[in-house]
Amino acid sequence: MGHQRPSFSQLIQDREFLAFAHRGANQLAPENTLAAFQIAYDLGYRIIETDVQSSSDGVLYCFHDDHLQRTTGDPRKFEDVHSQDIDQLRINGTHPIPRLAELFEAFPEAYFNIDVKSWAAADPFIALAISINVCDRICVGSFSQRRIEAVTSSVLQNPPARSLGTGGVVEFYLKHLLNHRGNIKANCAQLPMTYFGVKLITPKTLAYARSKGLKIHVWTINQADEMQNLIDLGVDGIMTDDCVLLKSILKKNGLWKAL
Repeated sequence: MGHQRPSFSQLIQDREFLAFAHRGANQLAPENTLAAFQIAYDLGYRIIETDVQSSSDGVLYCFHDDHLQRTTGDPRKFEDVHSQDIDQLRINGTHPIPRLAELFEAFPEAYFNIDVKSWAAADPFIALAISINVCDRICVGSFSQRRIEAVTSSVLQNPPARSLGTGGVVEFYLKHLLNHRGNIKANCAQLPMTYFGVKLITPKTLAYARSKGLKIHVWTINQADEMQNLIDLGVDGIMTDDCVLLKSILKKNGLWKAL
């Protein structure tokens, strides 16, 4: 029998620590490009964090912003542009915007932490993930908790893992303050250090998360001292733009392990 790769849900539950390449190794190549993803993979990262936008004709791309301006110079809104035009654009004048299907095809051994950026992307995302049998290698995040639930609950077999969205983060924090006893429908909470000035990553919030069987991943951390402090606190994962630095810190702590 061949090696049975664990699902993303199992990975979240069982692994001591997870390292996420935020938009790929984006300090070494432009963000959300195949080059950035490849560098991260070559460094040993097996969890690629990316964002998904939909073209006007329903093709999915790895792209963060709602507008194309910042990385391509094109002033249009992403969802208003046809895929034929998007395929001609270049990030920083050099790199094409990768289709999500290309990412899945290029890294058959990787896991994907995906922020579904719009409702327009939701149905095509589900259809693509099911069609190429990649659902169980995905963790779905979004600023919209409703969108996360819509995407993950529509996959009945081998569903994606589920992170808390921003609405879920607020709910999580309030439940922590109230010592709420009910369940939270997620595999993990992927949180910033602070949210509107409120410190989210504390020993108390971590203890509350543990009481709910919820893993805590923190984004986006690029300073060595912050990485070390979070490791010392006992978080379960870190997302970074600086893949070289995080790898070195994890190695020092005995937490850099192959998936």
